Amino acid sequence: MRFFIPFICFIPLCAQPLREGYGPCSQRVHHTVIRAVLNTEEHLVHADMKLNWLNTTGTELEKIPFHLYLNAFSSTETTFMQESGGSLRGDFMEGYSEENFGYCRVLEITDEDGRNLWDNWSVEDDLAELELTEPLLPGETLLLNMTFETKLPIVFARSGYYDTFHLIGQWFPKPGVFFQSQWNCLAYHAHSEFFADFGNYDVYLTVPSDYLVGATGCLADQSRNKEKNTITHHYTAEDVHDFVWTADSNFGSRTEEFEGIQIRLLYQKGLSEEGIQNQFRAAKATFNWFQDHVGPYPFSTMTIVQPPGGGNGAGGMEYPTLVTAISRLEPNRFHEMGAMVTIHEIGHNYWQGMLATNEFEEPWMDEGINSYTEVRILEEAFGADGIVNILPGLSVSQGMVHRLRYLFAPDLDPMVRNSWSFVDGNSYGTNSYSRPAITLLTAQKLFGVQTMDCLLATYYDQWSFKHPTTEDFLSVANSILPEMAAFLRASLYGRETVDLSVRHHKSTRKSSAGFELDGTGQVGNFRSEVKQGKFSNKVTLFRRGNLVPPPIDVQLIYENGQKETRLWDSSANSWSNWEWQSDSKLVYVHIDPDYKLLLDLDYTNNISNRTENDKWRIQSCIASSFHFLLNLLLPF
Repeated sequence: MRFFIPFICFIPLCAQPLREGYGPCSQRVHHTVIRAVLNTEEHLVHADMKLNWLNTTGTELEKIPFHLYLNAFSSTETTFMQESGGSLRGDFMEGYSEENFGYCRVLEITDEDGRNLWDNWSVEDDLAELELTEPLLPGETLLLNMTFETKLPIVFARSGYYDTFHLIGQWFPKPGVFFQSQWNCLAYHAHSEFFADFGNYDVYLTVPSDYLVGATGCLADQSRNKEKNTITHHYTAEDVHDFVWTADSNFGSRTEEFEGIQIRLLYQKGLSEEGIQNQFRAAKATFNWFQDHVGPYPFSTMTIVQPPGGGNGAGGMEYPTLVTAISRLEPNRFHEMGAMVTIHEIGHNYWQGMLATNEFEEPWMDEGINSYTEVRILEEAFGADGIVNILPGLSVSQGMVHRLRYLFAPDLDPMVRNSWSFVDGNSYGTNSYSRPAITLLTAQKLFGVQTMDCLLATYYDQWSFKHPTTEDFLSVANSILPEMAAFLRASLYGRETVDLSVRHHKSTRKSSAGFELDGTGQVGNFRSEVKQGKFSNKVTLFRRGNLVPPPIDVQLIYENGQKETRLWDSSANSWSNWEWQSDSKLVYVHIDPDYKLLLDLDYTNNISNRTENDKWRIQSCIASSFHFLLNLLLPF
C-alpha cells in the first residue's frame, strides 16, 4: 500500500508558474500530464502520459508525427550518431558499451475510450507517427494515453546521466509542429536543437528521497512515499514548449528572488559562496537587461543547474525556465566563463523560450540574436574590458571572441540555413552564433543602439509565443528602418564579405611649370612655380567584396591639425577617387574611424598615414607583424 505524507523541505513552492498579471500567453496547443519514476540505479524513467492535443491547424488531420529524441542515442546508425560521430561540443562517448546508449520506447498507446492504437503506431529511428482512427477536425481535441520507458545514456550531448547526476531532457514522446501548412517533425541532427508547440504541463516526478529535483515550471507540491523511501515532486508549467528535469543526490540548493522571479541554483556540493553569488549576479543582470531593453519575463521561476565535471556534456543548455551552467563555476581571475554561459542560457528563454523559432531550420534566429544580447549584457554587467584576462591590462571581450570566430570562416555558408546543411561544425558555429552577433553589433553601431533596442522590443512584442521566421524578423526591421532591414537581409542570406581599404593617398603642393606660348605659337621662357599654401589631394578608396555597407565615415586629418569627416557611399561603385585642394597637406586618411563595420575583414588597410612621425613608422611595423591580432583588437 502507498502512503502520502506531507513533506516539508527547503525547496520553495510557488503558487503559479506565471507571474501575476501574465497569461495565457500562447495558443496552448496541448495539456500534457506525465507521472514518471526515475530508477537511479539503472538510469531508467518509467512513465505514464496523458496527452490532450488541440487541433489548431485549421485543417483536417489523419495522422500526427512524434519525436522520440532519445532514440537518437539508440545506436551508432541514427542520424544524430552518424553526423556527430559520438562527439559534440567537446564531449564524446567513451566507448560503445551499453550504458553509453539510450532510447525512448512507447510500450502502450490507447485513445480516450481505451482502444488500443498499437497497430496505428510506427517508429523509424527517433521519429514516430500515429495514424488516427478517424479524421481530427479543426478545433477538436485528441486524447491519448501512453506508457513509455526512457533509458538515459551516459551524457555527452545534452541529455543523460553521470554518476548520481541526471539531466532528463527531450525524454517523452513529443508531437511535431504543424507549421506553414505542413507538419514539421524532423530527425534529431547533431547540430540542431528543437522545435515544438506551446502548451501546459502537469508532471509528477518520483525519485529517491535523498535526491534534489529541479524542473521546468513551478513546484506545486511534494509528497513522501514512505514504503519506497521516495518523494514525488509535482511541477506545473504553462505556456512552455518543453519540459525538462534534473535530479542528483549531490545537489545543494539556494534560492534568491529578483523582481518577482524566484531564481534557484542547484549546485554541486562544495561550490564556494563566491561561486554561488556569481551565478545569482549573472542571472539578475540578465533579467534586468532584458526587462529594460526587450520585454517582461512572464514566468515566476528560473532554475540554474550546475552539472558535475564528468557531466559537462549536459552543461550550457537552455530549456523553458531551466538552464544548465558549466561545471566549473569557481571564480577565476583569468575569465568570467561561468557567468557568460549562464547569461547566454538565460537569454535563450527569450529568443527560444518565448519566441520559439525553428532551431532545426533557422538556428541563427535563436543562437545568433542571443549571442548579440549576451555581448551587451556582459559589457554592462561585467564591464567592457572582457571576459578573458590574458595579462594585466590585456583582456578579450566576448565581442572579440565572436569577431575572431568570424574572421576564421567569414564566407563558408549563409547564416540562414538548415542546421544540418552547413559545410561543417565550424561553419555551423560561426554562422549560427558569431557571424549573426557581429552582424547585429554592426547594425547597432551603424544605425544606433536605440534603433536596435526598438527592433528587439518590437520583435518580442509582436512575435513572442508565435514561432517567427527570418522574414518576420526582417519585416519588423523594415517597419523601423528600411535601410537597416536591407543591410540585414543582404548579410543574412548571402556569403558576401566586405573589406574596405585606402588604396591610394597622395598630397602634394600645388605647382605649375612649362614654356610660355604666345598667341602666335611662339615658345617663350620656361617657368616653374610652386604655389604656397595650396595642396592637391588624391585619395582612392576601394571596397573588396560584394557586401555593400551603408555610407561609411572617412576621417581626413591635415598637417595643421584640421580634421574633416566625409561620407563614402560604395553602393554605386566598388571604388571612389576623391580629388580636391587644401591649404594644408593631407597626412591621414581613416575609413570607418569608429570601427562601426565589424564585418570588415581587415582593419589594418583602412588607414593611410603620410606624416614624418617615426612613432607611426614603428607602429606600422608592429601592425604588420601582428596583423591578425590587430584586426581582432582594433574595434573593441
